[in-house]
Amino acid sequence: MKYFLICVWILTFLSADGQAEGLRIRLLAEVTVQTGTVHLSDLLPADAGVQLKAAAGKISLGRAPQAGSLRVFTGSDLRSAIAEIPFGATEIDIPKQVVVMRWGWPIGAEAVRRTLSESKVSRMDFSQARVRLPANFSAAVPDPQLELTELRPSAGDCGWLAQMRCRKRRACASFLVEIAVSDPALVGGTRARALAGASFRKQMNLRSASEPVLVQPGRMALLVIEGDGFRITQPVMPLKPGRLGELLRVSDPLTHRALIARVSGEGIVRLDATRKEETQ
Repeated sequence: MKYFLICVWILTFLSADGQAEGLRIRLLAEVTVQTGTVHLSDLLPADAGVQLKAAAGKISLGRAPQAGSLRVFTGSDLRSAIAEIPFGATEIDIPKQVVVMRWGWPIGAEAVRRTLSESKVSRMDFSQARVRLPANFSAAVPDPQLELTELRPSAGDCGWLAQMRCRKRRACASFLVEIAVSDPALVGGTRARALAGASFRKQMNLRSASEPVLVQPGRMALLVIEGDGFRITQPVMPLKPGRLGELLRVSDPLTHRALIARVSGEGIVRLDATRKEETQ
């Protein structure tokens, strides 16, 4: 009787594992990787079968995005990759697009404040300012040295927008920092803010044609919406090329609704709360 029960247990286990291989699964719509190459197995959910994971692990989807950036795969791209799996026991549902992000080293707010305060361009004390970096933005190396390339007043009474980048270009792309200062006197008041912004625009030739285009039509971007206690990300299609800090219209490929968003990094836009939605 003892040996009979053991055999029944083994057969049940094998049967369950075989059934798991034939279950219908859905690829993940948002994935984060840490390696230099994206494999089909990175897109599988945790409950995918062992054989399927092993086979998908041999199928390369190409180079992973740079640290802190993203890459979007379309359904047709993934359908071609899945066709290479040598067995078809599992039915796989494919999203219209899959966003793949890559881990890097987060850039700390203190490093940003220190760079702002030490910059000869700003000549202001931002040591107590509240700074907000783009969501999911990180560098390819730990503790990169930063530099300020643009500073301008934002729409608020005490706000600033700072364009920054790593001194070593390969460490990170340009990124936009939102700065909030609770005391206007800390930065010299409204007039000083306006003068500083005008002076910097004159020195740096803001938004010049030499600045790289970070989002463009035909390539999906990641829309980031943040609020008190929540954060939402969604793939969108830019309707025109955009450089860092620029406002542009983006379209939701599922609902065809258009939104006004601000470019905040390579392939990343943020919803601009000061603008109203538009409908195509």
